[in-house]
Amino acid sequence: MKKTVPVIVGSVLVATAAAVLVLDWAGWPGVAPRLAERSGFGLTVDPGTKMHLLWRPRLESSQLRVTGTGGEPLADAGGVTLAWRWGDLWDWHRGAPLRLRLVQADSLQLNWQRDAQGRTPWPVQRGGAEKEATPMPQIDQLVIRNGTARLDDVPLQLLADARFGTEADGRWKADVKGRLRGQQLALNAEASAGMALLSPPEAGVPPVQLKVALSQGAERLSFAGTAASLLDARALDGQLQVRGNSLAAMGRPFGITLPSTPPFDLAGRLQHAAGVWLLGGVRARIGKSQLGGDFAFDTRPARPQLSGLLRGGPLRLQDLGPAVGTDTPPSRPGRVLPDRAFDLPSLNAMDARVAVALSEFDLGTTRLEPLAPLNGSLVLEGGVLTLSYLNAGVAGGEITGSAKLDTRPAPPLWQASLDIHGVAVERWISFNAKSLAGQPITGRLKAQLDVQGRGRSVAELLGSLDGPLKLRIENGSVSHLITEAMGLDIAQGLGVLIRGDQSLPLHCARVDGRFVAGVLRPRTALMDNRDSRIDIDGRISLKDESLDLRLVAQPKDFSPLTLRAPLRVQGTLADPRVALEGKRLGGRAIAALAMGSLAPPAALLAFIDPGEDVPPVDCSLAPRAAAAPGKKG
Repeated sequence: MKKTVPVIVGSVLVATAAAVLVLDWAGWPGVAPRLAERSGFGLTVDPGTKMHLLWRPRLESSQLRVTGTGGEPLADAGGVTLAWRWGDLWDWHRGAPLRLRLVQADSLQLNWQRDAQGRTPWPVQRGGAEKEATPMPQIDQLVIRNGTARLDDVPLQLLADARFGTEADGRWKADVKGRLRGQQLALNAEASAGMALLSPPEAGVPPVQLKVALSQGAERLSFAGTAASLLDARALDGQLQVRGNSLAAMGRPFGITLPSTPPFDLAGRLQHAAGVWLLGGVRARIGKSQLGGDFAFDTRPARPQLSGLLRGGPLRLQDLGPAVGTDTPPSRPGRVLPDRAFDLPSLNAMDARVAVALSEFDLGTTRLEPLAPLNGSLVLEGGVLTLSYLNAGVAGGEITGSAKLDTRPAPPLWQASLDIHGVAVERWISFNAKSLAGQPITGRLKAQLDVQGRGRSVAELLGSLDGPLKLRIENGSVSHLITEAMGLDIAQGLGVLIRGDQSLPLHCARVDGRFVAGVLRPRTALMDNRDSRIDIDGRISLKDESLDLRLVAQPKDFSPLTLRAPLRVQGTLADPRVALEGKRLGGRAIAALAMGSLAPPAALLAFIDPGEDVPPVDCSLAPRAAAAPGKKG
């Protein structure tokens, strides 16, 4: 009897195991429809549906339907095979996204929806589906012979219709038409084999060949390379070609902040892994600018991070115009300063750290020599854009310093600290003065500028500048003819015209002043040479673009015929006007009349100038004050 019990138990176990094996081989007839009905996940399957639970668990059904939490139809598939692993279902039961190893169907009609909170009527998440955002289900291998889909995903800002399918030879094709982030979207994709819908967590999934062509409006994007998944582009690696009317329009559908630009053409190697996008070996034409570089865009932080190196050249200011507010003339009559608003909201969409190494930066005018080279570091963090370590070569000298734009206050705050060393004025600025022997003024420019301003455009910023300006020209010269013209020395001016213009060495040329609310008032502004000393006072307003300057010449030599009246430069930056100061000129005219009443030739005596003993001037430029301890410069 004792030996009989184990035999009976063993026989029962063997019979049970055999029955389980037979039932599993048969697909557990009738079980799948009842489980689907009772699951609460909106599933209904064909009565002949089979399940295999022991080896390679899977479901095989000639017809499978999914209805949403409100009873709306979400999917209708024919010839379906679903494969999973029990560990995946256990993880899903504990709150992880639903993962299926294989979804295969001869036909599929799909309706995918997510609202603004990321919730979906799809019954793919246990518990809390009405309160929490629903993660996208993960499908390792998707094989659909003939499929259509209606996509309405608010978090992705995607509203589109798609047709897709897997060919008999394993190639996969898809066409999508609709709108992505408010932009018209047309996408064609082709892969050499079936792909995962989302990235499997384990590594080592072999990528397949992938070709993508996307168009939205005038923008075109093409990609040819490899990838291991469709929606999150795992193991993406290939050549990218992008062209269109503006970089801003191209980046908008992907949530990438790019500046507004003229038409562009860009190519490079695009890679993506674990939320980091790499674009290397970039060759870009933007307007007439030629640029290159290597960049990384990390989407994992709460604020995406762009980093990399921008190189190449020339880069033209005109091609950056839309981004920096200088591409259109001012809307105010008679003004010259650009008043187009900066695209400030885009500066809060991400952070960035980009090194800049350009062979040339063209300022967009033949009157100013380009900066060559231009190096610096751009940092965008929390809405604050900083250009630091600026070093630009220009006309044999250099410009160094830093600048910052803080978009957090209203209006935004702009600061700049610049030093100019050894810049040849005659090379940097072209005066196009054909009547002169050469450039009207030459020499090495040295300057310091520490200013700040507030505003949403170039005009507003410059119109609110505050801070000191110091400038001087070393080892320079000035046109003799201009010197006499400033002093209204008629006799010597005629002499210069007859024998030809010459350059007079400059003893000193300096400006020392301060901007206050956009108005520059020089404390000291003068130009001194062997012939004359010219002092300048008055103001230049960048707020209303008005001019009110007074130039007074002090002659150092004898002249038989001179007016010696101060010059007034008034009007606006767009329409400057030069006139003689009537009071001083009127005094000489009265004296001439008085002497002429005695003897007509004596009238000329009023215009004789014996010259003055003009004292020497200090032309030094004080060094920049050091920042106080603990204070940022």
